[in-house]
Amino acid sequence: MRKFAFCLATFASAATLAACGGATVDSDDVTESGATSTTAAASTGATDATATATTSASTATVTERSTSIREGSYEDQPAREVDAPATMVPTYSPQEQAYLDHLKESGVNVDGIEDQLTATGATVCANDPITRDAVAGQLVEQRRTDMDASAVAALLSDTARANLCS
Repeated sequence: MRKFAFCLATFASAATLAACGGATVDSDDVTESGATSTTAAASTGATDATATATTSASTATVTERSTSIREGSYEDQPAREVDAPATMVPTYSPQEQAYLDHLKESGVNVDGIEDQLTATGATVCANDPITRDAVAGQLVEQRRTDMDASAVAALLSDTARANLCS
């Protein structure tokens, strides 16, 4: 019984996949559909000039899209071996850099978490102490500072208000 069910399931899957064939649209199909539109427009009482103009406009749009894709900035290139991973150098505004520098001078190791700290500073400016307190606790637990969590929270608030909040 199991073999029969398996064969039936395999046959049903193969029939389903076979029914999906021929879904690719060729450029000839596009031209043919434009001709069908012309015929339909002519049979509804529209003039041949209107039908031809509609078909010409559709063809022009397709041609413009094809041309813009070919002339775009995308160029297919052969694969090549990567020697080293790309390094991204984040850029910070002068205010953010001053904020990070002040934290660093105050004894907080900001290396690798600059984005999180600048985002925390933005939450301080939005009067959201919850994120500030959580980050202060994380900095203490990760041994990025020798201060206690309340001192780090105060440092984050004061430094953010002095450098980031306008």
